[in-house]
Amino acid sequence: MRALLVYPKPDNNKNARFGFSYEQLTIATVLNSYYEVTIKDYSCEEYDEQWVVEKTRCGYFDVLLIECDSFALKRSQNIKHAKEIISLVKNHVPIIAYGNYCYITNKDFDNADFTIKTNDINSLITQINSLSSTINHVPAIPTFDDLPYIDRGLLLSSDYHRQNRQSTLIQTSKGCDNTCTFCQRKGWQNKFVTHSDEYILGEFKYLKERGYLNVWIVDENFTFNLPRAKSLLRKLYQEYLTSDMKIFISSWANIDREFIDLAALCNIRIISFGIESANNEILAFYRKNIKLDKASEMIQYANRKGIFTVGNFILGAPMETERTIEKTFSFIRDCQFDQINIKILDYMIGSELFNTLPDWLKSSDHVFASAENGLTSMTIKNMISKKDNFQKEYYTEHKGIIAEKVTQFGVPYALMKQS
Repeated sequence: MRALLVYPKPDNNKNARFGFSYEQLTIATVLNSYYEVTIKDYSCEEYDEQWVVEKTRCGYFDVLLIECDSFALKRSQNIKHAKEIISLVKNHVPIIAYGNYCYITNKDFDNADFTIKTNDINSLITQINSLSSTINHVPAIPTFDDLPYIDRGLLLSSDYHRQNRQSTLIQTSKGCDNTCTFCQRKGWQNKFVTHSDEYILGEFKYLKERGYLNVWIVDENFTFNLPRAKSLLRKLYQEYLTSDMKIFISSWANIDREFIDLAALCNIRIISFGIESANNEILAFYRKNIKLDKASEMIQYANRKGIFTVGNFILGAPMETERTIEKTFSFIRDCQFDQINIKILDYMIGSELFNTLPDWLKSSDHVFASAENGLTSMTIKNMISKKDNFQKEYYTEHKGIIAEKVTQFGVPYALMKQS
């Protein structure tokens, strides 16, 4: 049996950053013992329409699995291209659509033969087994720890991944029990699950033995369970599993000095913080529980420990004003982030905020906050101009600090590319 797994190209091209679909590679790894698996990741390789058409129409593949994502890998959906591919090969190969967009909408996707509507790999396994007349069916995955380590070798048919063969992703937990109203992750993953420390230590040992040097932990919030995160880092340090690596994580602001000390010992070189705003009223609107004074202290402490810090912010809450924006910009200057990502508030399908929109705005899968849409008092042009001008000024001001930090601590691989 032959399976083709396709990640379509994003609807909108964004700045390139290292990565791959962890879900696609997980599925490919599970199937690989029972199917001849081919991966096509068109988020990072050139789309070859002729190849796809010829291989599917001549019956080379027994099933096509197409991932329909939602503002994830490239901060963009890939729905348009997924539909194009399905229209090209429909009736020539059974097509299974899966992915975050399918889980959020819980609807049949376009003209796919089957749509997986729950974020459960066993639902996909059951569907695949129903297509096979052989008795050699793929077994179910009983628990999160029963998932095999992803087979990163399956990516090496891609030039992009061969060029980045010393870099990879790892997942220690899935989901997040935080309550952010703008986040669409609850739409596709409403349960927080973690691998055991033993599982994670085993996979880090696997990565170390194979010479991986740059590792992004793709957990939505690595420090959501702070005692767990600290315990894991202690064990990684005690077993010297990250001594030759550079590690990159995403975190909320509710951490402490002990965690930062452990992070530095484990060679965590970049921490990406979700702050969103320096205004308590706006944070309350986002249901983001942050003590700004403590957050600033922790970020500055991480800077002093040689960890490169990234701050993520959002403009456009209903109560946003010129004053609140300037307050956020002042907070950024005080924290001295090494990189800042400032976005316009996006009411995305799957998020609580999207559900609050009037019906006339729900015709699109996402709607930017703006005066034009009646969602804030500021125009989108004004907010974009403010953030662009501030970022330009900030990086000019911060250039010397970055240079000094790089001289003292070295530069992380692909600094600023995965935050």
